[in-house]
Amino acid sequence: MSTPFTEAYLFAYFTGKEEKHSDEQIYFAVSRDGSHWEDLRADGEPVLQSRIGEKGVRDPYLLRKHDGSGFVLIATDLSIHARGGWGNSYSTVNGSTGLVVWESADLVHWSNARLVDVASKIPGAGMAWAPEAVWDEDKGQYIVFWATAANGEFGSPLSNVKGNPTNLYYATTKDFSVFSDPVRWIDVEHSIIDTTMLKADDGWWYRASKDDRIVIERTRNPYALTESIEKRDDPEQWSLVGSLQSIFGNDRYSARYLEGPELFRYNDADVKTVDGRRLVYGLMADQYSESKGYLPFRSADLNSTDPADWQPADDVDFGALKKRHGTILPITAAEYDAVVEAFKR
Repeated sequence: MSTPFTEAYLFAYFTGKEEKHSDEQIYFAVSRDGSHWEDLRADGEPVLQSRIGEKGVRDPYLLRKHDGSGFVLIATDLSIHARGGWGNSYSTVNGSTGLVVWESADLVHWSNARLVDVASKIPGAGMAWAPEAVWDEDKGQYIVFWATAANGEFGSPLSNVKGNPTNLYYATTKDFSVFSDPVRWIDVEHSIIDTTMLKADDGWWYRASKDDRIVIERTRNPYALTESIEKRDDPEQWSLVGSLQSIFGNDRYSARYLEGPELFRYNDADVKTVDGRRLVYGLMADQYSESKGYLPFRSADLNSTDPADWQPADDVDFGALKKRHGTILPITAAEYDAVVEAFKR
C-alpha cells in the first residue's frame, strides 16, 4: 500500500513525574511543522489510561500499520508511582514481562488495552521496558524490541553473555497478538536500556541506543546480534557510525545526561536546509539527569559524523507539558484535524 501524504505530527508521551497515577499514562500533542507543539490535554488528563497489569504505562511507541488499516500503540507496563517510587520499586527484578497494546483505525477511537507477553521465556527475566516496533517489508513482519534485565544461566542463547543486567531483545509479529520467541539482540559491555530504529532513505537500517553514550549504528540486516559496538566492514552486521558526544564534541551529550533516544523522519515540507544540507531526520534525547525533557537534533545524513550534517534543533518548542520517552508519528492533515477535534480540551 502506498504511504499516505503526511503534513503534520502526533506526539504520544508520558509526563514521567511519578507523583500521581496520571503521570504514567498516555498524553498526545500535535504539530503542523514538527517544531511547535500543542498539548491536547492538561496535566492530569491523559488521552489513554491503562487499567490492566500494573495500571501504569510508560515509554509509548506509536506506529502506522504497514497496510494502512490503522495504528498500534505499545508501551511499558509499569507504575513507579504505585510501587512507591524508584528507591523501593525493584521493578527490574519483579516487573512485568508484558507490553501494553492499544489499536485504532483512526487515532480517535481506541481498543481496550491488552497485555501481551514478550519476555517471560528469557531466563530470569525481570521486566520488559521501552518497546518500539518497525515493519520489515522484506520479511513481511514487525520487529518489536525492548529492554530486559535477566539473570539467566550463562550459556543460554537468551542469557546475558557479557554479565550485564540489562540488554535488548526482539520478537517478531504480524498482528501484535501472536509473537515469536524472544531473541537476544544487543548485549554489550555496558547495559542498554533503550534503543530506537528506522530504515532510512538510503536503504540502510539505523539505530540510536543509550550505551555509555548515545551511539548511532547502521546495518543492512536489522536482526544481527551485537556483542560489541564498533566499526565493521560487514554490511550484515551492526556497525558503529558515531555518538552524539563525539559528533558535537560535547560531553553533555553523553549518556550521563541523555537517555531515551528517538529517531523519526520529517515530512518533506518541514525539512530544513542549512548550508546546502537537507536536515531530513530528527533525533530526540531525554535529558533525564536534569529533568528537562527532550533535547532535539536534526540530521542530514545518519551515516555521517561531520558536525555540518548535524544541528541542535534550537527552534523546537515542545509545549507546556514535559514529555518523557515518547514517539513522533507523521500524520495526514485529516488525521490531525480529527485528533484535535476528539481530544483537545
